[in-house]
Amino acid sequence: MQVLLIITIAVHVLASVFWAGSTFVLARSGGAGAAPLFGPRIGAATVSGLSGTLLWHLLHEGSFELAEKILATGAVAAILAFLVQILVARPALRSGDTTQRLAAAYRASAALLVVTVICMAVSRYV
Repeated sequence: MQVLLIITIAVHVLASVFWAGSTFVLARSGGAGAAPLFGPRIGAATVSGLSGTLLWHLLHEGSFELAEKILATGAVAAILAFLVQILVARPALRSGDTTQRLAAAYRASAALLVVTVICMAVSRYV
């Protein structure tokens, strides 16, 4: 189990860092250059979600104390960020709209991912 846990944490962290980091850059740039990164970012978000689910199963199953509530808040924020990117950013990219709608989608996603990162960082210490 220890090897599975280590590998799962590594996969989760790497996928999450790419997804959040690229989202932060796109939020700052107003979505400029978003089209070629869409597939890799959504792939990373999916891997992040799946590996996070496995981590929950390995480390938190059967418990829902304060730490798990904080992690669940972060997970909900990440799911909302994913949905914003799928339901708002993707149609804006397909229509060629690289203006306010796309920028707003990435800024909203970035804010939600900030909540996610903070929740993951502090959950262990509450």
